[in-house]
Parts: sequence; C-alpha cells; structure tokens
Amino acid sequence: MILKNEGNYSKCKSEQEFKMKFLKNAKNKQDFYCFCIETEETVKGFPDVLCVEKNTDKASFEEFKYTKTGKIKFQPTQPSFYKRYSTLPICIIAYNAKSDKVHCFMTHELFNKESPYYMNEKSEVDLCKAE
Repeated sequence: MILKNEGNYSKCKSEQEFKMKFLKNAKNKQDFYCFCIETEETVKGFPDVLCVEKNTDKASFEEFKYTKTGKIKFQPTQPSFYKRYSTLPICIIAYNAKSDKVHCFMTHELFNKESPYYMNEKSEVDLCKAE
C-alpha cells in the first residue's frame, strides 16, 4: 500500500533520517507509542521499531527502508528472521526518494509471488513496480 506522504520526506538523505522523521510525525499524531528497539545486541534481522496503538494496545514491529534508486535491499538475516517468526506483525515502511512515495506492507508479501512487493533472488524489492 502506498501511504499519503504527509511527512515531506524529500529532504531525508538516509534510512535513519526517514525513520526518525516518520516516528516524529507518528508521535505528533498521538496515535502510537513508538520505541526504537534495534541495537547491535538484538537478534540479527530484528525489526527497527516497536509501535503500540494507544487506544487498543495492539503492537506491531516496523522495519524502515530508504532508497534513492527505487529498489530496497534486505540484509541476508532479515528475510530469514521474517520467515522464522512469520506470525509476528512486521510492517515494512519504505520511502522511495525517486518517486517521493512511502510504501507500507507486511513482511509476508516479500514471499508472495503475486505481490507487487515480492522479493527477488538478490533480496531486493522494486518499489517502482508497485507504484
């Protein structure tokens, strides 16, 4: 799904900048509690952020990606983590600087050949194809 870009992410130059701006915008909406949880000590492939909806206490994990070329790339440990813990609600939030669009999709779509977010053999997803 392509989200409405209300955050003006065009000035972001890296995944970290995009993630922090996205989280700041989410905090300003006051719909979520968001916690950065990825560290050097966490399990390899672990998502970046834990988000909890304030009104429901439903939790999800967020993995942030950023691309200038339209293709996002996953580290080798990430897809294996997503498969191993397939019941965890892990959402990929990716900013395509090439088109100025934000994509949001669940990790199970990486493995679905019918999905526009299907991951190729190089562990890449072409966001431009989904647009």
